[in-house]
Amino acid sequence: MPVLLILVMVAWGANIPAVKALTGVMDVMWVAALRMLLATLVLTVGLWLRDRRLPRLPVAQWCYLGATSFLVVYLNQVMFAHGMGLTTATSASLLMALIPPLSVAAGALLMRERVQQRVMLGIALGFAGVTLVVVKAPGAHLGITGLGEAVLVLGLLAFVGGGLLIQRLAQDIDVLVVGWSTYGMGTLMLLAHAMLDGDWGQARAALETPSVWGYLLYSGMVGTALANLAWYFAIGRIGQSRASPFLYLLPIFGVLSSALMLGEPLGWWHLVGLLLVIAGTRLGTAPRIAPL
Repeated sequence: MPVLLILVMVAWGANIPAVKALTGVMDVMWVAALRMLLATLVLTVGLWLRDRRLPRLPVAQWCYLGATSFLVVYLNQVMFAHGMGLTTATSASLLMALIPPLSVAAGALLMRERVQQRVMLGIALGFAGVTLVVVKAPGAHLGITGLGEAVLVLGLLAFVGGGLLIQRLAQDIDVLVVGWSTYGMGTLMLLAHAMLDGDWGQARAALETPSVWGYLLYSGMVGTALANLAWYFAIGRIGQSRASPFLYLLPIFGVLSSALMLGEPLGWWHLVGLLLVIAGTRLGTAPRIAPL
């Protein structure tokens, strides 16, 4: 499971510069909608090749899946897109590092998981590593906490809340079905939003560039569909609290991918931050979290 989660973080990390490149030339709502559309197509093909039919689920499960898609796909994407426009990239990166402690807290409060002291120490070390990498980045600037940060935190809470629903759903429903259903409904929500509020003319013009298609295909198929399917599988097996410390690796791999793909510089603090994150991840995932 650790190897799978590390691969997910690598895929998500490479997705950061891909999305950054896309949002530089395309309306953000259409970037989100088209990425999710491609992810849904990949999951649909995979489901059809495996089962030769689409799933038939009880109405009650569709209600849970609809709530999950609203939180994890639609609300998270909309809050992230709008929050990024109201705050600095540095502040946003630091806020993303709140996902592991929020996940652990949610697991303790809602899933009745006992959190050991080693886990809390691991969270602190991981957050320190992410903070070092983000604050020392060239041109880093922390903005005054305000509306942008509040919007991003709402997006993080949506992600964590949806993750808890996925953790429950994955115990009764096949993970591929969960992924397909969640992204299918979330895509419809994002497409409706993009058609009402997005700039399709700008998006259509950007799609005439081959590199845009390359970033979009990677982001939708690998960085979203396959990586998120693996994440759903992981949190269904070991729970979001135990999987979440690996999310500290995401900013690190994101920085490394940005250096390779976009030519952004690296410094000594990246190595120190990576070591802190690795230590924190090991401490945060080694002990098992027993139910109360």
